[in-house]
Amino acid sequence: MICEDARLAIGADPEAAGGELEEHLRGCDACRAFQDEMRSLDADIRRALAEPPDVRSVPARRVTRPWREYALAAGVVLAVAAATLVWLLRPTDSLARDVVAHVRAEPDSWLSTINVSAGSIDHALKSSGVGLDLASDKIVYAQSCWFHGHYVPHLVVQTTQGPVTVLILRHEHVKARDEFREGGMTGVIVPAGDGSIAVLARGRGPVPAIAAELRQEVHWLPEPATH
Repeated sequence: MICEDARLAIGADPEAAGGELEEHLRGCDACRAFQDEMRSLDADIRRALAEPPDVRSVPARRVTRPWREYALAAGVVLAVAAATLVWLLRPTDSLARDVVAHVRAEPDSWLSTINVSAGSIDHALKSSGVGLDLASDKIVYAQSCWFHGHYVPHLVVQTTQGPVTVLILRHEHVKARDEFREGGMTGVIVPAGDGSIAVLARGRGPVPAIAAELRQEVHWLPEPATH
């Protein structure tokens, strides 16, 4: 289960449970926080609908509507707030969308099948101040691309389940893992030191495993003053 599916399940029922959801929540701080927020909002809505407002201090001539109407209005406001929260916490945030847009702009990168030379890989990495211990025979595409104001390594790694695209983003800090589906791709962005790593596959692919491996193998070098 990815973050998008987990949050949809929680949004539909904040008390939702199940093997896949619980397993996902154990490893995802962001989705646990989202579930806490949704449970809190759900509790507020239930209280608003169940308890009449205290009208003892309001002049009698101004109390013209039944308390249930006030409760309903409060419930509507809270429901709108909940819907807004779901939208703000959707995993397809601006960084994920920009990563997907960048990868879609280079469609030929998925077609590469020949191993890239060590020199080309070294250039793509060091141009961005990135070191990577991944075996070069797994990399079939390596470019240094302009992204969010910086040059970043754009790699395609061949796996037994097909190619995956990797963007190493030393200037993009994320607090927690963010899984997403967008534009026909499955992806994840994970924190890596002061930066992050984005891994994408067409359809479904081994993106969590590749991301976990890369987090152990990427390291930051002094960033070049010029490209």
